[in-house]
Amino acid sequence: MRRWLLFVASVGLLLRFGWAQTDDYALDTGDVLSVVVLRHEQFSGEFTVPPSGRVVFPGAGELTVRGMTLNQLSATLRERLSQRLRNPEVFVSLRQARPMLVFVEGQVNRPGAYPIQPNWRVAEAIAAAEGLKTLPERTVATLIRGEQTMPIDLPAILHRGDQRTNYPLQPGDLLSIQQKPAIRVAIVGEVKKPGNYDLEVGMRALQAVAQAEGVSERAALKRAFIDRRGTIIPLDLYRATVQGDTSESGNPLLQDGDVIVIPQNLQRYAIVGQVNRPGYYSIPEGKPFLLSDAIAQAGGMTPRAITSTVTVLRVEGDTLQRLRIPYQQFLKRGKLEANPPIREGDVIYLAEANRVDLSQLLAVATLLNLADQLGWVR
Repeated sequence: MRRWLLFVASVGLLLRFGWAQTDDYALDTGDVLSVVVLRHEQFSGEFTVPPSGRVVFPGAGELTVRGMTLNQLSATLRERLSQRLRNPEVFVSLRQARPMLVFVEGQVNRPGAYPIQPNWRVAEAIAAAEGLKTLPERTVATLIRGEQTMPIDLPAILHRGDQRTNYPLQPGDLLSIQQKPAIRVAIVGEVKKPGNYDLEVGMRALQAVAQAEGVSERAALKRAFIDRRGTIIPLDLYRATVQGDTSESGNPLLQDGDVIVIPQNLQRYAIVGQVNRPGYYSIPEGKPFLLSDAIAQAGGMTPRAITSTVTVLRVEGDTLQRLRIPYQQFLKRGKLEANPPIREGDVIYLAEANRVDLSQLLAVATLLNLADQLGWVR
């Protein structure tokens, strides 16, 4: 009679969960099992498969049931119980099938459980969760399937169409999308986009400056520094960007709360006379700044300029020197010595043919004004 009742109950469960009671149905988290050991009720009962996939059965001990079929579990229990019982009769059925869900957590707009659809992959689950809350590059994504963890490259999937980690999903899968560890760094001064930046842990100073779209033309590369909670750390961007020194001293690791300060380059020179835009100009850092560069920065020479000799006024110690540069030798013969570097505080003068000479143009008042503007007078 008991066998008949067991048969009837099994048939009822089969009708109810026929789709799940197939021979190849693999057990997983959330399945509720009914175990009947005839004539030994102390070994019978209902058991829910936990997230670990391990179930403790009376008399048989702990078994990892995830991935087993019902027949495989029956055979394993029968083998284990045979150490206690003679020819045990064990019947395992599915009392309640687990929901056919996938779970999405973390940096998505609607975390939760979603009924799995045919042919679903990682991208479809993210779409069902209404997409990411942050950029794919700022996430760490993994697919957790039981005790197996598979890394997911979301930028490759969503930006480059690379499907290698766009895994097919199975019921019970957990798609975890977490924010990458980040630090907040402020970048101020002579960069193209000053502001606060959330950067990945492990980023260095040059990468942060690149996030701010690089330095401006007025940047004092050699005088940049990092303010780390009141401690000043020199940052020689000239050495890092021009000379290629990417060592720790030239390109240090950043910490949360760092402030990168890139001051304005205050090195200036003056150019007057026969150029299209006379005035005061900064001497850019990053490469030698020559007389030809200074003339070009001032819009070039006018047609009336005398090119045979260019005069440079330069302070050497307490003395104001007057240098005559044979610039035409550079223009016509390419002589490099006729195109010298320009220094901070230089005054460049290009005379006009058959007109007032330098001594007449640079009267005392004008010269004093230039000296004051260039910092000669303190």
